[in-house]
Amino acid sequence: MNVFAPDDVDFAAYEWQTDCKAKLRTAASYAEQLAAAIEPKAKEVAPGVFSLKLRNLLRFRDGEVTAWAGYSGHRKSMLTGQIGLELSMQKLPTAVISLEMPPADTLARMLRQHAGTDKARDLARFFDATHSMWLFDHVGRLTPHQTLAVCRYFAEQHGGRQVFIDSFMMVVSSEEKLDEQKQFATDLVRMAQETGLHVHLVCHCRKPQSGLEDKPPGKHDLRGTSAITDQAHNVVTVWANKEKERRLQENEHDPIRDEPDAAVTVCKQRNGQFEGRIKLWFDKASMRFTDTLAAEVEPW
Repeated sequence: MNVFAPDDVDFAAYEWQTDCKAKLRTAASYAEQLAAAIEPKAKEVAPGVFSLKLRNLLRFRDGEVTAWAGYSGHRKSMLTGQIGLELSMQKLPTAVISLEMPPADTLARMLRQHAGTDKARDLARFFDATHSMWLFDHVGRLTPHQTLAVCRYFAEQHGGRQVFIDSFMMVVSSEEKLDEQKQFATDLVRMAQETGLHVHLVCHCRKPQSGLEDKPPGKHDLRGTSAITDQAHNVVTVWANKEKERRLQENEHDPIRDEPDAAVTVCKQRNGQFEGRIKLWFDKASMRFTDTLAAEVEPW
């Protein structure tokens, strides 16, 4: 009679062996998935924005990660806030984990974007439109483990579909700890795949060696590990036309006023066709981005 106790078993090795056995499959076993893959694609129904030309160009698919990157002060949080608001208005449970701004300040900005004015007062209408919006009440650093736990909780307990983490550098302990950053990027992608969440991760870009921020950054300009760019499904950069702002402060009739206020570049979209740049304008009263200078900003 052979007896063995739990301490005799290397569970980790056995579970890995079992996992490999289950995942190693013949090509023919994928027949059903392959047949579906070669069928003509139906129109994509993954969520997107509704107010900008990005609506037909960039989709936020379940189980994916989008990295939003830009130089400090280039309104990347402003844009992602608008996008989060729009997703919430589509009845998609959306969470904002803003580690640099109190929830009340985040909501005040969204209130203006929703109302299309800086004189918004109809809170009942705003809260009715944002019934699917959740905010994490914490300002300051979170550890990678805590951040992943919050995301999993939101997905499992509240049926979360979209989550915004602002920002990456408030989660990792140091800009120099590239191994920690790489592990978090890996774990974030895995968590998204396991929960079905679409994760929006706000990142910073390195300041150019020239010291000038007069050109939009690319996907290789993100601060920290390259694992963010490599592993994220989508990489989008946000750039503000600071030269226009400076010149208009000196002369409001400067011809530069007709130039766009911002450029959004889809540098990478793994499961979408569009990669390229769009021009946007910024309405200061509503804090809302628009497609054209002449676009009317109306209440949503």
